[in-house]
Amino acid sequence: MTNFYPLVSIVIPVYNGGNFLREAIDSALAQTYKNIEVIVVNDGSRDEGKTREIALSYGDRIRYFEKENGGCATALNHGIAQLKGDYFSWLSHDDKYLPEKIEHQINLLRELPEKKIIIYGGYQVIDKDSNVLYPVCPERVLPSHKLNIPLLPLLRGLIHGCSLLIPVELFRRVGLFDATLPSTQDYALWFEFFRVCPLHFQDRQLVQSRVHPDQGTHKIAKHIEECNELWCGFLRRLSDSEMVAMEGSPFRFLTKTAEFLEGTPYSTAAQLAHSMAGSALSRTQISVIIPFYNRIGWVIEAINSVQSQSHQNFEILLIDDGSNEDLTPIKQICNNDSRIKYYRQENSGPAVARNYGIGLACGEYIAFLDSDDYFMPEKLSIQLRYMEEQQLLVSHTSYLRVDLEKNPLGAVSAVGFSGNVFPRVIASCPVAMPTVMARTSLLKENRFPEYLHIGEDVCLWITLASKCEWGAIETPLSSVRVGPSTAAYDSRKQCLGLVGIAHFALSDPLFSSCQRQIKSLLTVAQTYLSDSTHTGSPSEHSRATTGGHTLRAKFYSSLKHDGVRATVRRVRRYLGK
Repeated sequence: MTNFYPLVSIVIPVYNGGNFLREAIDSALAQTYKNIEVIVVNDGSRDEGKTREIALSYGDRIRYFEKENGGCATALNHGIAQLKGDYFSWLSHDDKYLPEKIEHQINLLRELPEKKIIIYGGYQVIDKDSNVLYPVCPERVLPSHKLNIPLLPLLRGLIHGCSLLIPVELFRRVGLFDATLPSTQDYALWFEFFRVCPLHFQDRQLVQSRVHPDQGTHKIAKHIEECNELWCGFLRRLSDSEMVAMEGSPFRFLTKTAEFLEGTPYSTAAQLAHSMAGSALSRTQISVIIPFYNRIGWVIEAINSVQSQSHQNFEILLIDDGSNEDLTPIKQICNNDSRIKYYRQENSGPAVARNYGIGLACGEYIAFLDSDDYFMPEKLSIQLRYMEEQQLLVSHTSYLRVDLEKNPLGAVSAVGFSGNVFPRVIASCPVAMPTVMARTSLLKENRFPEYLHIGEDVCLWITLASKCEWGAIETPLSSVRVGPSTAAYDSRKQCLGLVGIAHFALSDPLFSSCQRQIKSLLTVAQTYLSDSTHTGSPSEHSRATTGGHTLRAKFYSSLKHDGVRATVRRVRRYLGK
C-alpha cells in the first residue's frame, strides 16, 4: 500500500525544559518521514521563560501551546485536543527519537493489513550527556510468538510510551490520560488501549530514553504507592481469558507476574499476585476418570482416595463397564456428593470406558484412576502445581506397589522417564495408569485404542510422547495393587499386552519406523511365553517349561528370519488374538 502516507502528530509535553527540550525538538524535526506535525505543550513552566524561548525559536516549524501547570497528563491531553494527525507519537522533552523512528513505523503499517494497530519497540537508555547506557530489548525477554500478545509486554514492564505509534481514534473511543495519576498516567491508559487494540512489535530501538536526577518520578513521594495501586488494579481487572492468552493459564500468568513484581519496589502488588495465583490454582478443576467392573469395595476405596484430596475442585466420572454386582453403595455415594457422576455402558473394556469418560470431562485436566488403585492425599495438588509451573501437557509420577491388603511391595520411580521419551517409550514404558495427569484438550484429540483390552494405556502414552514432552514427579503419589487377580501376575496377559502394543506400533506409519524399539519390546514379550503355557501341576509345569523354551526359540527365529510383523501375527494367533 504505497499510497499510505498518514499525518503523524508528535506531541512534546514539557515543564521546565531548558536542559533537554532543544534536543527533543531537533530529533522530532529530523525525522526522515516528512508528513508530521510537532506540537509542544508548555505545562506552566517556571524557569524564567527558558522553555518558551527555546520553543519559540523554531517559529512555524512547530505548533506551540502554553497552559496552566497541571501535570504531564493534562499537557498530553491538551496536545491531543490540538493535533490534526491520524497517528499520535509521544516524545518526552528529555528524550530523543532516532531519525527513522516514524518512517520505520509507517513502513510497518504499510505492510500490515490492519492499520488501526499500535506499533511499539525497544529503546536505548541514555545519560544526561546522551551517552548510551544500555538497550531495552523486549525480544530478549519474551519469545517471538508472545511479542504481539496484547497486554503482555505492558505487564512485563517493556512498554516505553515514546516508542508507541497510536491511532488517534483510540483516544476518541477509549479516553485520554488520567490527570489524577501524576506518575502512572501512561501505563493506566496503555492498559485500556491494549485491551481493545492489536499490538505489533518492531525489532529496532528508535527511541532514546534519558535518565537524570531531575526526572519527575524521582520527585514524587507517593510514586511507589501509586504504582502499587495501579498494578493491583490491573490484576483485579484482568479476566481469566486474558491471562490464558498471555501465559497459557491464570496460575502461570499470576505466578510470572509475581516474579516480575518482586524485582520492583511494588511489594503490595507482588503479594496480591502470589495470593491470586494460589486462588487460581484452587479454582482449576480436574476430572478423575474411574472405569470399573464389579469389585465395588475397591471402587469405593478409590473414590474415597479422591474425596480425601487436598485439592478439592474435582469431578469424579465413574464409568461402569457393565457390572453385575449390587451398585447401591456406589449410588449412595453419588447422591451424597454432587461432584461424583455415574455412567454405565455395556461391557466393552477399559479403553472404551476411559474414552467415554474423556468425552464427558469438564475439567481443565484429566487424571486416571483404576478401580483397584488409590491416590495419596496430595496427589492432585502436587501434580497440578507441577504441571502448571512447568507448562506441561502430560505428566506421571512415581508410585507404590502394594498387595491386595495394601501391604507395601516397593516403589517404582518415575525418574529417568521425562522430557522427550519418544521413541524409547515403545521399547519400555514405566508409566502406570493412576500416575498420569494430562490436559483435557490433549486427551480430547488423542484416545485409547479401543480394539485392545490389554496394553491400550501404553499405546496412548506412545502417541502422546510422539507429540509432546512428559513431566515426571519423583514423589510416589499413587498406590497400585498387584496380586493374583491383577494383570501383573498373569504372564499370558503380559505377553498379549506387549504384543498388542507392537501390533499398534506397526499399524502407525511413524511408530512402525522404530524397528529397533519394537524388536526390543518383542524380546521382552517372549520371556513370558513359557509361563503363559503353565497351568499348575508339576508334570504340566515340566511340559510347559519345555514347551516354553521351544516357543521362545521359534519366537527368536521368527524375529530373526521373518521380521517383526510376521512375528507379531504368529504370536497373536497363538495367544488367541
